[in-house]
Amino acid sequence: MADHLTTLTFAELEYVLRSIDRAAELEPVRRRLHFQPGVSTDIVAAAGAASLLARGLCRLDGRRVVPGELVAGAATALATGDRGPEAAGWIGDRPVVVHLFTGDGARLAVYPGSYGLFGVELIDPAEPAWAPVLRFVDLCTGETVLIRAAGRGMAVARGADGVWFVSDEADHLDRPEAARRVSRETLVARIVELLAQPVGV
Repeated sequence: MADHLTTLTFAELEYVLRSIDRAAELEPVRRRLHFQPGVSTDIVAAAGAASLLARGLCRLDGRRVVPGELVAGAATALATGDRGPEAAGWIGDRPVVVHLFTGDGARLAVYPGSYGLFGVELIDPAEPAWAPVLRFVDLCTGETVLIRAAGRGMAVARGADGVWFVSDEADHLDRPEAARRVSRETLVARIVELLAQPVGV
């Protein structure tokens, strides 16, 4: 994960989601981020707006809440709905999950945490979709990273000696024979191929 993550609460993210024109269609995003049932209320969204204003991530223009750069970028990226890759692995002794959302000119990485907190990071939308996923794989210190995109998955494992293994069946991690030893170049090519699949298919 990047050193310049910003933390948003679930209430702040709920406000961001409600600020999107197609907010009613974004329930899959809430499910993907594991929002608890019943928390997406007007009161929660109002609390999120107040918190964003207090933190300077939004500002008031009369009675209108004007989003700052992070909030506007997050809204643009999340407006695409429940699409984009996700990955899970270990950094140190803690499990980490990242969800990537790409909109029209914005890309957002969302890292769910404890107590309804989310690390969020705006990422350069001009870079290829596989680049932030590969950075995440490199950051993970545990042996296995799971990657999912467009309904397909793969598992990446790195041995203690730095040797890479890839399995195209992310649900067969308990079967060593399902993984094959690959070079770093092949690993990168496989991730690029996975993330080149049409979104939403």
